[in-house]
Amino acid sequence: MTIGGVWFRGRVLLAAGAVLALAACATMPPPGASGPSNKLSDIEADLAAHIGVLASDDFEGRAPGTAGETKTLKYLVDTWQAAGLEGGTNNPANPWLARVEVAGSVPAESSVQFYRGGRAIALPDGSVVAYSSGRRVLLDKAPLLFVGKQYRELDRAELTGRVAVMLQDHPDHSEQREALLDRGASAVLAILPRDGDLSGIAAQRHAGSYRLADDSDGSLLDGYLTPTAAGALVGKDRFERLRDGSDIPGFKPVPLPVSVSIEATATPSEVATHNLIGRLPGTRPELGAVLLAAHWDHFGTCAAAPMEDLICNGAVDNASGVAVLTELARRLAAGPPLERDVYFLATTAEEWGLLGARAFADDPPIPLETIVAAFNIDSIAIAPRGAPVVVVGAGLTPLDGPIRQIIAGQGRKLGDGALAANFLRRQDGWVLLQRDVPTVMVSSAFADRARLEPYTADRYHLPSDQIEGIELGGAAQDLLLHLDLVRFFADSDSYAPPVKLPDGN
Repeated sequence: MTIGGVWFRGRVLLAAGAVLALAACATMPPPGASGPSNKLSDIEADLAAHIGVLASDDFEGRAPGTAGETKTLKYLVDTWQAAGLEGGTNNPANPWLARVEVAGSVPAESSVQFYRGGRAIALPDGSVVAYSSGRRVLLDKAPLLFVGKQYRELDRAELTGRVAVMLQDHPDHSEQREALLDRGASAVLAILPRDGDLSGIAAQRHAGSYRLADDSDGSLLDGYLTPTAAGALVGKDRFERLRDGSDIPGFKPVPLPVSVSIEATATPSEVATHNLIGRLPGTRPELGAVLLAAHWDHFGTCAAAPMEDLICNGAVDNASGVAVLTELARRLAAGPPLERDVYFLATTAEEWGLLGARAFADDPPIPLETIVAAFNIDSIAIAPRGAPVVVVGAGLTPLDGPIRQIIAGQGRKLGDGALAANFLRRQDGWVLLQRDVPTVMVSSAFADRARLEPYTADRYHLPSDQIEGIELGGAAQDLLLHLDLVRFFADSDSYAPPVKLPDGN
């Protein structure tokens, strides 16, 4: 699961053919070769076997574009094929792997100078920083527009030629930044909640940032200001009035009597990586499909000497989700035939900004409107047996009623929905939801703050996220829950998707 920053290290670019041809990679046969069992202890053992491989040091943290990707995808292709899936890309030359081109950039240098009435404004050292996604971007004395937390209400005419100044302290800040740039802002500067936040942001950004290679011309410009710097630009009292007023209904963007010149340079790079797509054919594929998804990637080498453990193995995030995805494939393929096709998607570059999911949505193997239900699986190995579950994305799809009934039918309870809502935009399902694919994440991992917070504090995105001490009780029960969910939504007698009216309602 992604929260924000990423690390960048040297990448070994690997072609799709090499992924499938690397027979010397360390793999293992699918666990439970005599047939999958639905006994919870057996499911836990099967999940542990997959996680033990995927989160081993031999797989090097599963960073996109590295030898760890090659080993990961070969292991999964071998295991999914042995389970009874077929390739789902619709590309005879490469039936399993869909190539994803990612452009990266590592910041080099930047300079930012503000002006009021033609005179330069002195700011405290280290209180502002800017970044470019291209080799070199220049901006000369562009006017500033304070937009607060707004972006949905703004159009291109308001933003073109201006630098949008936004507030960072809200859950949609990443989406806001992208929308402001897409709608024509010359640059975006985000005011951080606290002065001390800038050092952490700088560390994240200097590790590298990524986008799909065909997303833009590579000349995007953004940056960050401390609250102290914002107060120096317009006056401390006025900044506080602007900040507080932006929460009042009816707030309108405010032009600031300040302009800015920015120069930023970066070192570009390219990463060739892959989504993995499998298909379990249904008896009536014309009825649409059910999609199951989990991201396979993690951060690779994420620490430096003198630390002893340098690899972020990502056992929970997200070897556990891929393990559940794989064991669902084994059990569904071994069971009675389903009417609808079931697609299995292991995405790349989720940790870099949900890029693999975006690539899938841009070029899906089937029309997105034919997916009647989609379930994302992420960081699922946190809760013990008997834990409640939540639906991340509840209230946003027509799936809620049947999902609640199936949860109740298994004797499971619903957990903290407010906590779950915090993760809506931080997982691959959000990309599909934005494309009107009915997508949710049904999970025990995000149902209880008391269980989730120790993981996020001690293991999340750290070398300590290893299989030792991993909790698989809730994950095993969640797997059984997903079996029932898929069988329900893959059957036309139990589920017929709502018919969309011509006006889109």
